[in-house]
Amino acid sequence: MSLSPSQQAILWIYAALVAAWPIRHLVISLIARKLDWLDLRSPRLNGPGLPAVTAIIPAKDEEQALPCCLESVRSQSYPNLDILVVDDRSADGTAAVARRAAEADPRVRVLCLTELPPGWTGKTHALHVAAAEARGDWLWFLDADTQHHPDCLAIVMAYARRTNAALASLLPEMRCETFWEKVVTPLAGIVLMRTYPTFLANDDRRPLAFANGQFLLIERSAYEAVGGHRAVRDRFVEDIGLARLVKGLGLPVKTAVAPEISSTRMYTSLGSLVRGWSRILYDAHDRRVLPLVGKIIEPLIFSQTGDVALVAALGLLALGQTGPFSWWLLGLSLTHQVLKQSVLYRMFAWNAPRTAAFAIFYPLAGIVSDVILLRAIWMCLTGRVTWRGTSYGDPDGSGLPSPASGRAEATR
Repeated sequence: MSLSPSQQAILWIYAALVAAWPIRHLVISLIARKLDWLDLRSPRLNGPGLPAVTAIIPAKDEEQALPCCLESVRSQSYPNLDILVVDDRSADGTAAVARRAAEADPRVRVLCLTELPPGWTGKTHALHVAAAEARGDWLWFLDADTQHHPDCLAIVMAYARRTNAALASLLPEMRCETFWEKVVTPLAGIVLMRTYPTFLANDDRRPLAFANGQFLLIERSAYEAVGGHRAVRDRFVEDIGLARLVKGLGLPVKTAVAPEISSTRMYTSLGSLVRGWSRILYDAHDRRVLPLVGKIIEPLIFSQTGDVALVAALGLLALGQTGPFSWWLLGLSLTHQVLKQSVLYRMFAWNAPRTAAFAIFYPLAGIVSDVILLRAIWMCLTGRVTWRGTSYGDPDGSGLPSPASGRAEATR
C-alpha cells in the first residue's frame, strides 16, 4: 500500500520537525565552547592592595536560608571584605539571624527596613539603601538563598579583572531537593537562558545584556554612573536592567557558568516555583505578551508534536491500520522521543547538574511551564504582581506608582 499525497506531506513536515533536534545537539556543543566557565581550577585574585568589596544581602523572611548564606560569605578567603545584611520588613527571625552574625563577626552590619516607598520593588529598595551604606570599591549583591565556596569571591574578582568587566555575574548551580524543584527548575532556567544566551550577552559588540542578581559583582563607579538601583527601581529583574545600563555606557558586562563555586536553591514548593518564575519571566521579557506567547507555541510545535505523533501512531496500529503511514509515523515519533530526551538530558544537566534524570518528566514540566507563562501573560495584561506578601501595581493595571524616598534603621 502506497502513501497518499497528504500522508507524504504530513510525514515530510514531521520529519523536518524531528530533524531540528540533532541540530540542537550541535548548537549545545558549540555554545558550551563559547561560554565562560569558572571552577576551582580558575585563577584567584590574591596579594596586597586588593580593592575593598562590600557584600550586600537583602533578606525578607529568610530565616531558614540566611544562616548558610552568611556562613559562606563570612568564610571567603578574599581579605578585603565587609558584609551588609538588609532585613527588609521580615515577619520571621531574619533580623535575629543577621544580628547574631554581626555579634560574631565585626565585618557584618545589619540594616533594618521598616517600609517600602511607592514606586520601588522590595529588593531594589533594599539594595539601594544598602549601597548608600557600603564601604567597598566593589559591590557584591547576593541573594539570601545562595551559598559560595570560600574562594568564590577571589575567583570572580580575578575573572572581572581578566575580562576588564565593570559588572561580573555568575550562573550558579541550582540546588533542587524536592520532586517539583527537580522537574520544573531546570526547564524554567532553560526558558530564561534561551532569551538571554550568555555567550551573546558577553560579547561587547552586541547590545544584548544579561546579569544574574543572585550573584552580581559591580564596580562602584559603574554602579553610580548608571544611577544605581534607583534607575531600575520598579523592576523585578533589576539585574538585567542594571546590565543593560552598564553595557549602554560601553563597559564590559560578563557572566560565567560556575556550579562548582556557587549554588542557589530558589523555590522549594510547586506554588513558589510558579509564583517566582512567572514574576521573573514577566519582567525579563519586558512585560510584553508576544515573547511569552512565543515561549508557549515553540514547544508545542517542536516538542509536544512528538507525543501527539506517538499516540496517533499507536492508535492507528491498534485500530488495525497497519499500512506504511502508521509505521513511518511510529518510527519518526520514536526517533523524535529519543532525540528530544537526549537534548533535554543535556540541558537539565547544564542548568541543575543533579537533575538530569528528571528530564524524563518533561511532559509534566511542560504543563507547569505553560502555567507559569500564562500567569506571566496575565501580569502583562493587568500590570499587577504579588510577591513575598507585597502587591505591586494599581487595580486598573496602570503599573507601579511614582517613586518616593524611604527610611531605614541601622545596627551593627
